[in-house]
Amino acid sequence: MIKNDVFSKKVDKEGNQNIKKDWNKKMNKRIILRVALMIIIVLNCVMIFNFSSEKSEQSNKTSGVVVDKIVDTLPKTKNLNTVEKEKAKQKIVTPVRKTAHFTAYMSLGIWIYLCSMTFMTFEEKEKNKVNDNINIEKGIECKSGNENMRRILISVVLAFTYACSDEIHQLFVPGRSGEFRDVCIDTCGASFGILMVWCVIRVAKRLKRKNK
Repeated sequence: MIKNDVFSKKVDKEGNQNIKKDWNKKMNKRIILRVALMIIIVLNCVMIFNFSSEKSEQSNKTSGVVVDKIVDTLPKTKNLNTVEKEKAKQKIVTPVRKTAHFTAYMSLGIWIYLCSMTFMTFEEKEKNKVNDNINIEKGIECKSGNENMRRILISVVLAFTYACSDEIHQLFVPGRSGEFRDVCIDTCGASFGILMVWCVIRVAKRLKRKNK
């Protein structure tokens, strides 16, 4: 009996050591992914900042290029005369600019939420303490609905904060203005991106469970 107890303790100890190694590898992968996502977030923010730094004339030219391509491509507008084309351009220039706002922040929201998922939840921190008395594997799978909601809210708040700072920045750019309406559009874009990622991950998890 004594020999069996010693053997079982030795096996348990070796098993826990292997679990710790696997856990450390997963944590290292999370850190690498987190750094990569943070770099992408910074690049996304720089892109938004650069567009917001354009003076009104340059900004109109930038959006004008997109508007011209749309008008010249759509079947309903490509064969219009010059005057009618100009009227069509005036009608779609605002929707095009607001869509650009929405898309840029949708991308930002996606990266922020993905980055938030690389941080351990409170429950993971408690259950994944590296000691011989805790089964780390069980803790890795621990996911809380409250934690997911917290991640979503934090991601939305971060995107909203940057949107506010971006509109304040535009107040100091000649010919540009800061509008709360744009902040709302930006926040909606980020929220859409965040919820889209959340839905995709949830569906993927369900499909994975069914295949097991």
